[in-house]
Amino acid sequence: MKIRRIYPALIAAIAILVSALAGCNSVGRGAPVYVPGTYSVSTKGFGGDVTVALTVDAWSIVDVEIIGEDETPDIGGRAMEQMAREIRTEGEAADGVSGATYTSGAVKRALSEALARARGESVSAKLDVATGTYASSSAGFDLLAPVPVTVSVADGRIASIEIGACKETEGKIAAVRDRLIPRIIERQSLAVDAITGATATSNAVLGAVRDSLVAAGASEGALYAPVARSSAKEAYTADVVVVGFGASGLTASLAAAERGAKVIALEKSGRVGGTSVVTSGPMAVNAPSMVERRIAEWDDPLLKKKRVKEAGEPLVDAEALLRDWTRYTTVDGVQGAKEGIIRRVVDRSGQTLDWLTGFGFEFSDARGFLGNQWALFSPFKGNKALTEGFFDKAVARFEKEFGGRCLVETEATSLIVEGGRVVGVRASKSDGTEVTVSAKAVILASGGFGGSDEMMEKYLGESWKMYGMAQNDGGGIRMALDAGAATYNIGMPPMSHFSAPPVILRSFSSPFDNDIPYGMVATSETLAVNKSGVRFINEASIGIEAYLGGSRFYTIYSKEQIDVLRQRGFGFAATGRYLNRGGIKADAPLANIDAVIEAGVEAGFVYKEKSLRALAEAIAADNGRMSAANLERAVAEYGAGIAAGKDALGKPMERMSRLGPVPAASEYYVAVTGAPYIYSTCGGLDVDEDMRVLKRDGSAIDGLYAVGNDSMGVLFTDRKGYANYGGVAEGYAFVSGRIAGERAAER
Repeated sequence: MKIRRIYPALIAAIAILVSALAGCNSVGRGAPVYVPGTYSVSTKGFGGDVTVALTVDAWSIVDVEIIGEDETPDIGGRAMEQMAREIRTEGEAADGVSGATYTSGAVKRALSEALARARGESVSAKLDVATGTYASSSAGFDLLAPVPVTVSVADGRIASIEIGACKETEGKIAAVRDRLIPRIIERQSLAVDAITGATATSNAVLGAVRDSLVAAGASEGALYAPVARSSAKEAYTADVVVVGFGASGLTASLAAAERGAKVIALEKSGRVGGTSVVTSGPMAVNAPSMVERRIAEWDDPLLKKKRVKEAGEPLVDAEALLRDWTRYTTVDGVQGAKEGIIRRVVDRSGQTLDWLTGFGFEFSDARGFLGNQWALFSPFKGNKALTEGFFDKAVARFEKEFGGRCLVETEATSLIVEGGRVVGVRASKSDGTEVTVSAKAVILASGGFGGSDEMMEKYLGESWKMYGMAQNDGGGIRMALDAGAATYNIGMPPMSHFSAPPVILRSFSSPFDNDIPYGMVATSETLAVNKSGVRFINEASIGIEAYLGGSRFYTIYSKEQIDVLRQRGFGFAATGRYLNRGGIKADAPLANIDAVIEAGVEAGFVYKEKSLRALAEAIAADNGRMSAANLERAVAEYGAGIAAGKDALGKPMERMSRLGPVPAASEYYVAVTGAPYIYSTCGGLDVDEDMRVLKRDGSAIDGLYAVGNDSMGVLFTDRKGYANYGGVAEGYAFVSGRIAGERAAER
């Protein structure tokens, strides 16, 4: 997520720092050590550039500033804070922060080069490594298997880089192999941008190349030679330009191109598919291919059993679904959604699913979702393993059969508006090349604003952890707002289907131990409170409904409960959905829980204190909201429910029996931070039934459409969360994209 992190440290006249950095005593002054001035050095962190700026006088550092706009707040942001403190006392010897390898490495590289410049030392740009082959590995997106990399050096140059077998997705590997590696070799530098949409995999390769060559004797300065930005300009003309190439953007492009329109798509990341490649599948109501077919072993979610679905029998009562949906979106007698758009999505979702099969997509028969009664969730075949391939097939049809074009690593920056009509898009490629696309219509499919802390704080009141694609930073919505667009339910809660700690441990050799914090927040067996210390949920529902407590929550444990977990483990499995390596099974003792808790404390997402009041105060120091009175009340009421045999929020007693209550007095208490991870935001732009973007007065902005997560708020109410019928977001992406593509092609 994008966030600006600046950490100044005024440290003039601190003798111990100058001694550590320069080997001289600033108190006695002596010969000058530095050339006075400010020295600013930028290098690549996890998400983008990390800059360290040092201001020095002749003998000492008088100011330190660390800036990292694109580092993750919970990991990189915390690392920059900690390293700023350490630099004050340790100088160039400051340690990196465990779990923030890339950010820490960037700070240390930039600090070292800035100090060298201040001392008047030259920084070598020569790769002084003998001809040969060097290997290393580094952690990527997959939590279990690192990414192995082999680097060949010949005549003082990086000659080749090969990625070995690993568990990264093929789409991520392809983006890095086809885009990142050639740039490293061409520019002979690791100071290249990670591929958007494959950031973790990119950083794994960059880190492994760096580690292998530094181990072989290379200086880091030689590996991070500056890379010049391009000043080139490109211009294109099309009938339709689509901003974003995930599910909604691809579908819009296919629908418009199928009708004869010349289509150009702009995709910010280095690969296609967006968030859709990590989702399970769309909603599809009575797809004709399923209705017409006899299904011998069909899971009927209404009857809760397998049965024969006869040919011609619908899978779901569409009118009953519409009634249920509009009841959900009505609060206090006020309908929060646009009923006409809900009906269009329900009516066209099944047809659109069948239409997509003609482009290479494959879907399983519709089923219920999370135990509900509606047979409309139609998963991609292959349980996500094949999804990227389905998108690749459709893209090939778009380009080869219809003559469409997708410019990847090209970020739209503004709309071109003439006389109140949208007539194109300005964009920028990753290398700085300026792009202009003139068109009769623009379709915004940029994925919502879940990748923008700034926009989430503005519209949602807080920033959420992202599991979907961080490149979805609200660019399309911002462009439309600049053109006078209105929003619809933009402040509603984002879409979250699971919870995990905000920091995922990787420091233990045992995957089980690394998963212990996951189990401690995903479990149904303990007390969970929100950021104010109020119990907000029946913890048996914490996996899917933790978002009700906001962007963070805390699970509370006493020393006695930790003892039980160490000896016996949880009574029920706490495996969750994603971001774990198998989770915590029932009755599995957490033998190493004490070391894991200490690692979590060091990483900043676990708190350990000697009283509930001290625990609340420690959390409040970070979140500014935790109330000791609220926490103590929550603990007391939770215990009273156990004593009475009836929980106030309805949690079954069997979920409370093993750990029991949190006692009012204990040797120590532990709080583990949980985060409802989001796929995307839900609210966005206001649109009509043809997906035309509307102004505040209800009139349409000529030539502008918005689909997918850029306008999904029209399906819901801002008084409740996302409707979990199963695949609603993906279904809306496909249907809204298709509608917009059809209408745009008619212009």
